[in-house]
This record gives sequence, structure tokens and C-alpha cells, in this order.
Amino acid sequence: MLEGTRTLHIDYSKCIGCETCEAVCKFLYDTPRITMTRTTEGIMIPLYCKHCEKAACMNVCSRGALNRDRDGAVVLQPMLCRGCETRNCVMACPYAAFFATCSGVAVAKCDLCASRRAIGLGPACVDMCPCGAILYVDRDEIAKLETTESQKAHQRVMDHIRPPRCGKE
Repeated sequence: MLEGTRTLHIDYSKCIGCETCEAVCKFLYDTPRITMTRTTEGIMIPLYCKHCEKAACMNVCSRGALNRDRDGAVVLQPMLCRGCETRNCVMACPYAAFFATCSGVAVAKCDLCASRRAIGLGPACVDMCPCGAILYVDRDEIAKLETTESQKAHQRVMDHIRPPRCGKE
């Protein structure tokens, strides 16, 4: 386990779908690294990178463009990503956290605001979330933060991202 590493955690039961997280990310980085999508139920939800302990995206990247930084965040090295035509990382991510770009780099993803962390600040989406749904926490704290409501809301999001197959539960 990546002990002591921090990651984003969104409590979807608290999220109001206001799109502030996406707006601040777009303001800072031009291409947002957290993005809103509308579920089939009509609810706006943010999709984001969870900087997984065993990141499938890192395992499938044939160019070595995905690495961990000193804080344990999974970060994209844009110069290594250029020209990849497979975009295997997009398909490997169970959280739909990679976003196609038109900027010369095939994809973009959250790096937990590496430039802000370098000067002692946290991720901007956390600071700007008006309802406190987005937290920057130690990975081992997430289980303590979960409630029945947050788990149900998270499952609805996961069902939107990766719908259950017909006949399978």
C-alpha cells in the first residue's frame, strides 16, 4: 500500500453538480483534468483520477508516460505521451479519468495540482468546492469518511461510468 499518500476523494452524496471544480481546473490548466458529465438520471457528476495504488493506466502505457511523483500522485509526462495512438490508458482507467485533448498531447489527467502542491497549496478543486464534497486526504482515511449515502451515490456513479452487463449483477 502507498502509505501516507494523499489523493482526492469526492463524496458524491454531497456534490451538488455545480461544475465549480471543472471551471477552476479549466481556468488553471486550459484543459480541465476533472470534468463533469451528466448521468442517465440527469445528475451532473465530476469524473476524476483516484491515483490508484495499482494504477492500471500505468501498466498499459507503452511509452512510460505515466509515473508517480514524490507524493505518490500518478502524473502524465506530456513529452512521452505525444504520438500515442492506442490510448490504452483511457480504456484501462475504471474511473473515466483521462480526457482527450486538442493540444498536441493525446490525453490529460489530474496531477493533484502538482504546481500548486510544489508551493505548499492543495488541489484547487478542493479549495473551491462550495459544498465540501471534494477532499484531499490520506488514502487510508477514505474508508473512515464513507457513509451509507456516499457509498450508494458512488455506486450510482460507477454504474454510469461502467454500466453493469445485461443479466449480470
